[in-house]
Amino acid sequence: MKFTNENGQEISLKRSTTLPGYEVTLAEDTVIDSAVNNPFFKGINILQLPKKLKGFRDNPDLKKLLEPREVNTDIILNIDENEVGFFEPNSDLITNKRLQVVNHVFGNGQEIKPLIINFGLKKVKLSEGTVIGTILIK
Repeated sequence: MKFTNENGQEISLKRSTTLPGYEVTLAEDTVIDSAVNNPFFKGINILQLPKKLKGFRDNPDLKKLLEPREVNTDIILNIDENEVGFFEPNSDLITNKRLQVVNHVFGNGQEIKPLIINFGLKKVKLSEGTVIGTILIK
């Protein structure tokens, strides 16, 4: 098992202190928008709601309401064919920032790019180098 970056260079990941795996960090600053920041809700008035709901299914803003945001880690997983990598998000992301990870399983040759949905009321800004979770190899 080894980890590489997008250039194919081998990189080493820090061992996790909480789980038997390796820490996964962000490669760049990332902003994960809240669903309440969707343009559908801008300037909405309770009296306008029936008019806004006409064509509800065809509204392009609503189609993107809970669309997950892909975060970049620049880590490519190189493991045996009979192994798999499980991504476990940092508990702070779930409890304090109200973020949920959609995909947890990564295979050989895949880049670890978690898809995250923000269920909170505010934008979440994550800076480069933030530990977002742990990759467990099984």
